[in-house]
This record gives sequence, C-alpha cells and structure tokens, in this order.
Amino acid sequence: MKTKKVVWLFLILVSGIFLISPVMGAVPVASFISNASSGNVPLTVQFMDSSLNSPTSWTWLFGDGGFSSLQNPTHTYTTPGTYTVTLIAANSAGSNTATFQGYVTVTKAASVPVVSFVTNITSGSPPLSVQFLDTSTNSPSSWVWSFGDGGTSASPNPVHTYSTQGSYTVTLTDTNSAGSNTTSVSNFITVNQVTVVPTALFKTTVSSGIEPLTVQFVDASINSPNSWVWSFGDGGTSTLQDPTHTYTTPGTYTVTLTASNAMGSNTVSQPGYITVNAAVPVASFTANVTSGINPLSVQFTDTSNNTPTGWYWTFGDGGTSTLQNPTHTFTGVGSYAISLGASNTAGSNTTTIPAFITVTNAASPPITSFIADLQSGTAPLTVQFEDTSTNSPNGWQWFFGDGTQSTDQNPTHTYIQSGTYTVSLTTTNSGGQNTTTMPGFITVSEHPVTSTTTQVVPTVSQMPGTVTEQPNETQTAAETTVPPASSGTSPSWTLPLIGIVILVLVVIALLLHVGGRSGGRRRSGGRDL
Repeated sequence: MKTKKVVWLFLILVSGIFLISPVMGAVPVASFISNASSGNVPLTVQFMDSSLNSPTSWTWLFGDGGFSSLQNPTHTYTTPGTYTVTLIAANSAGSNTATFQGYVTVTKAASVPVVSFVTNITSGSPPLSVQFLDTSTNSPSSWVWSFGDGGTSASPNPVHTYSTQGSYTVTLTDTNSAGSNTTSVSNFITVNQVTVVPTALFKTTVSSGIEPLTVQFVDASINSPNSWVWSFGDGGTSTLQDPTHTYTTPGTYTVTLTASNAMGSNTVSQPGYITVNAAVPVASFTANVTSGINPLSVQFTDTSNNTPTGWYWTFGDGGTSTLQNPTHTFTGVGSYAISLGASNTAGSNTTTIPAFITVTNAASPPITSFIADLQSGTAPLTVQFEDTSTNSPNGWQWFFGDGTQSTDQNPTHTYIQSGTYTVSLTTTNSGGQNTTTMPGFITVSEHPVTSTTTQVVPTVSQMPGTVTEQPNETQTAAETTVPPASSGTSPSWTLPLIGIVILVLVVIALLLHVGGRSGGRRRSGGRDL
C-alpha cells in the first residue's frame, strides 16, 4: 500500500511541474508606450512598460544620455532632436530588449520675427531706385512692405523706384507660425531734385598686379549721378555703378568714367591708372605624334601659360629651335627627351619630358619557314607543324594540301587519306607578308592488311560440387527523405496540456482504485455472512 501511495504522489507531482513550468520559465517580451512622442522643448514624456511575462527589473535608455530603472519613468527632453528609446526588461528566466528608432522627436518652438532691413542707398535724385533687403531674424515666412509713396511689395528683398521728390517712411511687417511683427522707419528715404551736374570720380581696390588682374571699381562721383559709362582701357566697358573688370594682358591702362544725371554729365580720365605685369611663364607643350618609323617628322605646339614671348627648344638629337611652334624631323632610331624654355619680361621656365619621342626602324616582312615532327606514315597520320619564321610574324595561314587550313602558329593536323601533300605557310607582320610552299612535304600511305588467326578455346565443363560464383547484384536501397525536425521550442500550451492529461489519468486511476477496494469489502462481508 505504501508503494502505491508513493506512485500516486509522484504522478501528481510530475503533473504539477508540467502545469507550472511554463509560467516559471518565460523570458519577458519587452515593449512600452508613452503619452507623447513629439513636441516642443522642454518635452516631458511619461513612459509605461507594457512588457509580457512579468519582468521584475527594467533598464530605460532615452537616447539623450538619460536612463532609468523604474518600471514607468518620466523623462524630460531639453534639446531639439530625434531620439531612439530602448527598454531592457528582465526576470529570473532572462531578459529581452525593445528598441524604437526615432521614437521621440523634439522641436524648437517658433518665435515671432524680429524685424529689420537695410538698403543700398537712402537718398538721391528722382527717379531713385532702391534695393531693400530683409535682415529679420526668427525665419519669417511672409513679408509686407510699404514704401511710403503708396507702393507695396510681398517680396523679401524688393527693388522700388521713387519718382517724386520727398522724404518717405518705410514699413516692413514679417510673419511666421508664431505671429507677426512690424518695424517702421520715418524719413528713411530722401529724394531731392537735382540742380547741378555730377562731378565724376572713382577709386579702385588695386591699381597694379600680375596678370590676370581683377579690379573692383567704385563710383565716388558727387551730385547724384544716375547713370555711368566706364572704359577700362583694354577695350572693356560697363554701365554699372560699381563694376568689376579683369585684365588678362600685361600693360598700362587708362580708365575713364562718365557720370550723368538730369542736369548733364561729367567725365574723368586717369591715364596709366592700371598697371598689369606679366607672370613668369609655366612652360608646357604637345606634339602631333610621339612615336613612328624613321625618319619621323613631328609638329610641336607651345601650350605654356602666362604669355611667354621667347622660346628655346631642344629636341634631344642635337637639334634646337626658337620658334613658338616648330616642326622637327628625327632621322635616327631612339628615344628623345624634349625640352622647352619659355620666357617673358617676368622671367623664364623650362619643362623637360624624358623619352617623349620614340623613333623605330621600319618593320621587315617575315622570312617564312616551318618544320614538322613527321613527314610520312600510315593513315590516319597526325602531324605537329611548327613555325620557324623570322622577323616576328604576327599572323599565320597554313594550307595542308588536303583542302584544310589553319591560322594557328603551330597547328596539329591529321591526314585521313593516303597520298602526297604539298604544305604552304603564309606569315605576315606590319612590314608585309611572305609565303613558303613545300611540295610533297607529307606522304601518307595505306595501313597494311594483316591476317587474323582464330584461336579455338576448349570449353571446360563444370565439375559437380564446384561452386559457381554468381555475379554480384547491386541493389539500390530506396531512400526515404525525412523532413527536418522543426527548430525552436514547443508551443506554450504543450506542457500544460501534458500536465492536465497526466492529472486526469491520475484522478481516474484513483477513482478506479477506491471503487475496487469498496467492492472487495462488500464481497468479503457477504462471505462472512
């Protein structure tokens, strides 16, 4: 009886283990939610753990260097940006990590524009054209200008022309998503009627330098000119008020400015105002060919920078030239270094290119010859031909005399029929071609006929008792393909189901056992009666 009780208790214990083991061994599945994922700084976010399988510890990483070990922490972001949030949830069975890229986006709240503006001029005679430039901060997205003479504009940087004498108040209103702001400047623009002819004057940032020389000219005329005509002395002109001009040739240049307004015009001329000096040349050259057959005629071209005025060439074979773009003929085989010295008033520079020109002799046609490993034999006869030509052929054409041919340098050919064959080889290179023909070079004879002796082999009868070895029979076993066992863990309901089945079987067995014992007692009682 004690043994049976132990068995029952063991079965109950096993079923209990199956029932509770899935709960005891489940690793958390980390996940979370929050009350907000975007907003303006400072942004406070309440994070809430929504992990499965009862984690007992939490590690939060908020993406800005902040962290927490609370289950449901609150975190404040103080800097605009996009942040990745990570939660590591753990219990006694293990840990699991959930990472959400760019989960929180923090932006800077928009501010109302701080309005300001500037202009290129604030006074002059009519018609006065003024360039307005918005210099407001906090990123305005729309503009409303009022120029004081009834004119308006919605452009951020408008140009407005005043046509009437007077003083004008300019107003600018800027707007963005945070609101709008207005700035008004009284008597900002003054338009006066011209009463005198301009006096033309100008100045520059530089007046001398090495070519190419870029000069910024600035109008300094008085009495409000409204048109300008510049002449820079090298054929260049401009009608801008403050032009930029580049001088590309050494020399001394006279600059002239004519300034005009409604009352007339005035001209100023500055002889020799700009001096452009030559830069030291940087010697370089090209040629129409760099290699060829003797004699080789080459056209050289000077490509030097900074305007050289003198040239000195050496061609490497003793020849020289002082032309800018000379032609030279090389009459000897070899490689030649070419040197060019280029000079002007600022100095000189030399460039040398080693082995720039290569001259070779004209190629000679090949002298064709060949050999073969066999020149006679019985059919089929296989012959290995070998080219022994001189003067470096690079093309071959073989004719084997039986109607076949080859373009290999050293071909192999098989003669099928008996006979005498003439072999011909033509070789080629850049110098031409040459052909050699060898009449009756290959002789092929018929294969001799030989008699065949038939050997009679007596048949030996197998004696009784002799074991005859049978040929092996190769049997191919049928292959059974078993699908691979599925990987991973069993479904989460498998272990509890096994436990429930075992527990039900234990209960049924107990009931049957108790019922059997009760029946036994009744039968015993009957016998006692």
